[in-house]
Amino acid sequence: MATGWDRDHVSRGITQRWKIPAVAFKKNYDPSVLRRVTYLMYEIKWRNNRRRKWRKWRNRQKWFCTTRNEHAEMHFLNDVLRRLWSDPSVHCSITCYMSWSPCGLCCQKIMNFLKEMPNVNLVIYVARLYWHRNKYNRQGLWNLANFGVTIRVMDLPAYRYCWRTFVDDEDKDEDDYWPTHLTPWIMLYSLELQSILQNSPSCLKISKVKNWIPIFSLYVEDDQQKKLLTSAST
Repeated sequence: MATGWDRDHVSRGITQRWKIPAVAFKKNYDPSVLRRVTYLMYEIKWRNNRRRKWRKWRNRQKWFCTTRNEHAEMHFLNDVLRRLWSDPSVHCSITCYMSWSPCGLCCQKIMNFLKEMPNVNLVIYVARLYWHRNKYNRQGLWNLANFGVTIRVMDLPAYRYCWRTFVDDEDKDEDDYWPTHLTPWIMLYSLELQSILQNSPSCLKISKVKNWIPIFSLYVEDDQQKKLLTSAST
């Protein structure tokens, strides 16, 4: 169950249409802790076929969080479907920034959406990998990537972009956000994501001790994983 600020919004089932508060962004997109609520921020651009140039919707950014009845991904898909249903032939590019990666079921839902909307290009950035050792979730991400969806772990430029783009201007101080302390967890999740996309064994283990503080352990046995770790360290 979510607590504090999260619990208030989840219990009311609010789907947000404005920019996210700074405290919620910092709290839920920190990969070093394991929050129970999924946040999804997205930005959409589309191409006018007649004029052949990219345009941005007036309200091009939105964010959602998990509610009691729906995952954040379903709120996102329903919102995009409403926007595109009048003209499914439109070409658009959507970039999502998620606090957790999609579960196996949501991966399938996203693929079903893309089958209905083949002119949509989707890129997904994730702060953490959701139950990454679960075979169904790993297979879902692998299927999604092989379906043409770009999946990446949020790096420092992505965090800074989200801070500038999605966080409420009245609720932040530009000089107060330096996410360099996130680098070790970005590297760990990046290695695990590469293992998933390359269909290799899991190399990341997360254990919880007292007060639900997570401990991250890296186990590298696969040759390809060793190469990835070497390249990431240089």
